[in-house]
Amino acid sequence: MGAVIAVTGATGFLGRAVVARARALGHEVRAISRGAALPEWAGDRGIDPVRADLARDCPPLDRVAAVIHAAARMAGDDAAQAEGTVAPSALLLDHAASAGARLVLVSSISVLGTAGLAPFARVDEDAPVEPRPEGRDAYARAKIAQERDARAIAARHGVPLRIVRPGAIFGPGRLWNAHMGLPLGPLTLGPRHAGELPLCWLRHAAQILVLAATVPQSNPVEVIHALDDDRPDRARFLTALGRRGLPLGWRGFDAAAGLLAPLAPRLPGLLRRETLRARLMPLRYDNARAHALGFRPEADFESAMAAARGAA
Repeated sequence: MGAVIAVTGATGFLGRAVVARARALGHEVRAISRGAALPEWAGDRGIDPVRADLARDCPPLDRVAAVIHAAARMAGDDAAQAEGTVAPSALLLDHAASAGARLVLVSSISVLGTAGLAPFARVDEDAPVEPRPEGRDAYARAKIAQERDARAIAARHGVPLRIVRPGAIFGPGRLWNAHMGLPLGPLTLGPRHAGELPLCWLRHAAQILVLAATVPQSNPVEVIHALDDDRPDRARFLTALGRRGLPLGWRGFDAAAGLLAPLAPRLPGLLRRETLRARLMPLRYDNARAHALGFRPEADFESAMAAARGAA
């Protein structure tokens, strides 16, 4: 039996895939979730299901070599994110670090800012975190706070930390993403350009996270972008999804958001310039660190999308 890996959010969209990947590689898994164990776990002696509310409970971490912290709220305002994501994360990570476990935080590519980037710039792990989080949504602000807390906790306890920032993860039951624009019935309103969508197929995200938990690291803190090699533009994505686009020029979107800047605090997400640029600005991405970790793609975009649609 391989290393014991604890996975929080183990019954969620990403957590389930991580548990399955770790088990396929022979690792024992402590599957931590708020709900009951998944039916397919029954009889698998390599999975130890643990029910815990991370806001109140410290799950047992004896013999655990690494913790993949995938539990988080996907929606909600700042108060909900603070209660459901930021505070429980700090408690869990501090508990794991005090037990000597490696920390693997599932963050998000959404933490990045675009203020210093030009259109079609190549984005890697050295790109700056959003300098104006007040212009972003509550989810992005929560992920920024998670990263900040994780760094402080790892430094305080002297344990290794990997911050993994998946792009927009797609898989069965979750095909759409915020980088596409606005769905208007059968049409999608979004900018027309050849920038890449920062996508990550669910199987690839799980592969990279298990590698992050098991491959030795030389630096105390490492940031890794979990992204597919084959990253389509919007037109290709819409074709694979069977939707039609209503494209407009990127500069028109950006100029409109600039004119609305004085009203930004009262505007919905895509009308705030920071959010608009984070989601729709034409960029290119780099995933060299994922490859250095050992990532090997298992499908191109069309094959991954077909598999996701077929299993939905």
